Amino acid sequence: MKRVNFFLACLLLSATAVSCMKDYEDINIQINHIGYGNGQTTGGDSLAITSMSFLSEYNASYIDRDVYCNIIGDSVIDGWIPNIVYDKHLRADIVHTGHTLYVNGEKAEDGVVEADFSKPVELTIDNGISTKKYVVYVHSFTGLPVMWIETEGRKDIVSKDEYLSASFRLQEDVLTRAAGDVIDGTVSIRGRGNSSWAAMPKKPYRLKFDAKVSLLDEPADKSWVLLNNYADKTMLRNSIAFFMGKISNLDYTPHSHFVELILNGRYNGTYLLCDHLKISKHRVNVGDDGFLLEIDKKAAEDEPTFTTEHLEFPVNIKDPDVEVGDDDYLYVRDYVIAAEKALFSDDFRNPQTGWQKYMDMDSFVDWYLINEITMNPDAFLNTSCFMNMERGGKLKMGPLWDFDIAFSNNTYIGSRYDGFYIKYSSWFARLFKDEAFVSRVKERFAYFYSQEEEIMREINADTAYLRYAVQENENRWHTFYTATWQSNDIWGSYDNEIYNLKQWIANRFEWLKTEFDKM
Repeated sequence: MKRVNFFLACLLLSATAVSCMKDYEDINIQINHIGYGNGQTTGGDSLAITSMSFLSEYNASYIDRDVYCNIIGDSVIDGWIPNIVYDKHLRADIVHTGHTLYVNGEKAEDGVVEADFSKPVELTIDNGISTKKYVVYVHSFTGLPVMWIETEGRKDIVSKDEYLSASFRLQEDVLTRAAGDVIDGTVSIRGRGNSSWAAMPKKPYRLKFDAKVSLLDEPADKSWVLLNNYADKTMLRNSIAFFMGKISNLDYTPHSHFVELILNGRYNGTYLLCDHLKISKHRVNVGDDGFLLEIDKKAAEDEPTFTTEHLEFPVNIKDPDVEVGDDDYLYVRDYVIAAEKALFSDDFRNPQTGWQKYMDMDSFVDWYLINEITMNPDAFLNTSCFMNMERGGKLKMGPLWDFDIAFSNNTYIGSRYDGFYIKYSSWFARLFKDEAFVSRVKERFAYFYSQEEEIMREINADTAYLRYAVQENENRWHTFYTATWQSNDIWGSYDNEIYNLKQWIANRFEWLKTEFDKM
C-alpha cells in the first residue's frame, strides 16, 4: 500500500486543527483539519529560513486566508492548502538570513518564490560562504491523492450492471511516490459488491478504462475497484490484511492505496483504491490458460458454478469467461472434485496420493492463517474465498479479499478474540487431521507472530497518514457514533477505534500462540 513513511506521515500531524468553509467550484466541504502553522522555526542557525507563507492576496484562486508553513528542524518545511485544488502553482513569501535564494537550483527574486508546489520544492539559501537547503512539502486538503469522477450529465450511479461514462482525474499528493503527478482521461463506472452495495449509504465502485492505465504507480490495467470501508470505522482492516498478505508466501495480494473521492462535484469520502481481481501477469498470474475461482454463496444463477460433496456453497469460475459444460469448465470442475475426494480419502495424508497431490501446501497454510488470525467471517469457505490454478498445476488458495468485518468488527463473533474459526470449515477441519499440515501451520504461525510488531507499526503509520482524512470522512458519513452494518460497537472516536483494533490483534495473537503451542 502506498503511503508516506512513518516519519513523513508524522509531519502531517504537525499542524493545528481549525475550522473553515471553502467553496471549490461546486464542492462545499467543511474543513476542520487544516493546520496553518505558526511560521516559526524549530531549528536555530545563522543561515536559515525563518518564515514561509502563502498570502491570500497573491493566491486568491486557491486560498481565502493566509497560510503559514511550519519549519520543522533545519531542513523541512511543511505547508497545507485548506481546500481541494487541481494544482499548486503558488506564490510563497519567504524570510531568510542568507543573501541569495534559489528554487530548485534557479535564482529567485529575493523573498518571493513562484513555483509548482505539487512536487517537493528545494530551497537553497546562500550567504557567499556557505549554503543551506530545505525541502518544502505543500499538501492540500487531507494529504491523500484526490480522485475526481464526473459522470455524463452527473447521473447517479445506481446499478451494479450498467456502466456510466465519466471523466476521470487522479492527482498524487506531494509525498506519494509519483508526487504531484496527474492522470486525466475517461472511465466507465458502476456499482460493485454485495452487502456493501445494498446495505451501506457509502457505495463501492468498479472502474473500467478503455486502455490499460497505471494508477498510483501500480502495474497498468483496465480494471480497478474503490472499496468504501463504510463498515470499518478504522478504514484499515482491508489494508492491514493486505499487508499481511504482502509478507506471506501467497503469490499475489492486491495492491491498495487510500484516496479521496470527489464524485460529481461532491466529496464522497476516503476510499481504498485496489486491483480488480482478475487473471493477468501482474495480478493473478496463472498463465494464459489458468483459472481464478471463488467459493461464492452469492453467485448468480447464470454464473458458471459447480458444487462439491463437502463444500456447502458453490465454486464460481470468475476468470476466464467459461460456459457451463465447455472444456475449461469441465477441467476445473473435475480437478476440484478430484482434489476434494483426495482430501477426504482414507489415505489423504499420503503426500503422493492424498490431498498434497492436488492442493498447494504453502498457499493453503498462509491463507488459512491470515484469515484465522483476523477471524474473518467471510472466509468460512462461504464467500470471497478465492482460489487459483494454472492448467497442469495444483489448486492454490488466494488472493486475499474482503476483511472489512474481520478483526472483531461483526455481530457473528463480536469482541471475542478466543476460539478457532476458519479451522472448523469443511476443508480446513479435514486438513487439521494431517500432522504435516499442522506442523506447517505451527511453523508459519511462528513467523506471523514474529511480525506482530511490524503489523502494529503499519497500523501506526497508516493511522498518522489518515489522520485528517478520517475526520473529513466522518464529516461526510457520521459513523463514529452510529452502529454500522454487521457491527454494533461504538467506540466514539478514531483513536478509540484504533486502540480497540490493536488491543484485539495483540490478544488474538497471544491466544493463538497458546493454542498452537499445545498441538
